[in-house]
Amino acid sequence: MNVFNKYLVLSLVFVFGQLGLFAQTIHSWTDTQGRTLQASFVKLEGTFLTIRMNGKDFPLDLSYFSPQSQNLARQLAASVAPVAAAPPVSPTPTPTPARPAPASGSSKPVEKPALPKILTDDSVLEAEYEWKSVDDRTLYAIFSSLDDQDLNIRTKGSLAEQTIPLSLLSNKSVALAKKLHGIVLKKRKAQGELAKQRKNVKIPELKPDDLKRYLDWTSSDGNTIEAAFVDTSENAVTVLMKRSPNRPIEIPWERLSLESQSMAEGLKKLKVKLTPKAPRLGPYLEGKRDDEGLLKSSAVLPRYLDGKWKNYNSVLESAVYDVALSSNGKDVRIWLKNASADKDSAEGERAQRRPLAVHFRTWYDPTPDDKTRGWSDRRVASFKSPPQVSMEREKTTVTGTLDNGATFEFNMDISHRGLSFWGKVNEKRSEKFPTTLSISFYSPNFIPNVTNMAMKDIEPLVGNGVMYLDPLESKRQTIDMMTKWTDIMNKAKGTDWNPIKSAEFTGTPFGSHSIKVTPSSTRKMYLTWSKGYSGTFPFQGIHLTHRTEDAYNARRTGDFDEYKDRLTISKSNRLQVNISRGRGK
Repeated sequence: MNVFNKYLVLSLVFVFGQLGLFAQTIHSWTDTQGRTLQASFVKLEGTFLTIRMNGKDFPLDLSYFSPQSQNLARQLAASVAPVAAAPPVSPTPTPTPARPAPASGSSKPVEKPALPKILTDDSVLEAEYEWKSVDDRTLYAIFSSLDDQDLNIRTKGSLAEQTIPLSLLSNKSVALAKKLHGIVLKKRKAQGELAKQRKNVKIPELKPDDLKRYLDWTSSDGNTIEAAFVDTSENAVTVLMKRSPNRPIEIPWERLSLESQSMAEGLKKLKVKLTPKAPRLGPYLEGKRDDEGLLKSSAVLPRYLDGKWKNYNSVLESAVYDVALSSNGKDVRIWLKNASADKDSAEGERAQRRPLAVHFRTWYDPTPDDKTRGWSDRRVASFKSPPQVSMEREKTTVTGTLDNGATFEFNMDISHRGLSFWGKVNEKRSEKFPTTLSISFYSPNFIPNVTNMAMKDIEPLVGNGVMYLDPLESKRQTIDMMTKWTDIMNKAKGTDWNPIKSAEFTGTPFGSHSIKVTPSSTRKMYLTWSKGYSGTFPFQGIHLTHRTEDAYNARRTGDFDEYKDRLTISKSNRLQVNISRGRGK
């Protein structure tokens, strides 16, 4: 039987549950579309509700169920009597303990942290609210955060955020956002107090290999999962679950037992200890101009001078990918990381292919009367308050001056949860060669020396590589990476394949990864796809370009007076890159 299509989420918010007392009883379970099935409750673990049908267990994401069924699951999870496990749908490897197990017959009680109420009840912040716009349109979503004059929300069952300027919301919705923000601030304050207390915890004995292994973690309620350590912040511990290793998840500190909190503290300190000390760093360099005032060399951010991060400023090393901002302040590289061949290790190796890239592009036409020449990308003349080298920073803002005197601000949010990019340029209206701002995503040629290879040798490397396009005005299209660009363009001619609302890359060239690129909003925005600068096939290069409609039209027509909104991609219209990884091949 199809159990709600056996949907297993690619991302989850981890909230520990407990085993159910009445698991042998058959219950009616209803999904969000009103469909109902009969099954017994087994357990609620994280956001996975496991139900039993026909003697088999099915783990399903809790958000897939109706609010009534979710409440039923939580009620059944409030008891403590476990149910004997039924044969799983697929074999589950034996857990590897984080430390020697206790002697037979012994049991160690879980040390629960003493928590204020604001850290034990998330019902207010996890509830779905009605948000209304000034023109009385309605949206139902969960509050995420209030960032200056922007509200960040997410739909139920999703981690992807949408940003709405407060100016577009009704007074009632603005008041609600501020009220919930106040609760978040109180929660952060309480978490800060807990962080101070953790400074005095006793750190267990750990080895360098523990940073790579799947370890046992215990919740404040006594449940155990297998997960690998990724990182910590003041508010949460980031781990990669062995059962669902598609992307890291964050577990609030207060949801962990004191023992697991001390293990997380120890792993973080061990990670810092093993980081090479005193790396050679290059200083900030301002751009240089010649005697005529033309920029000869671009400005350079502080950067690493040695090792694999040479010439990069900001770095994130995650479980599924590595990301780094170039010292030019405009280019970001993304390296995919394969799953480990060792089932007990979470540390994979970089995929042997050129990295994906995101670029901030400030295009201008230096020869508008000569249509045989192309557009150029402005260079950075200087950086204002250049960001220092870091491997800890999530949000990086780069500001400065371009070669024509225009100022810019490039923003990037780079974390284990995903990547997002937005920015703006301020330019004088009298500029002789006006600029347009765009943010591009590039999948480069991943087969070296392909021009010297026979087709029979290329085909296995490309395999089932595809790019899925979701056009705004037509149905989903599949671009096979072994189909010639000429055939693709002929098929797309006269259709509505551009602009698009998202693109997804998957298949052999990307290992077990799925890379989804999407704008947070398509309103007055224009996301397009195109072939690379050269190449016969899509695997040799694919461009996605994100910009405003005015930026697209200004570049297409050359009418910069008519299309003025071409220099800002707001946070509410940011470009998002989300990468998940399967279990490997």
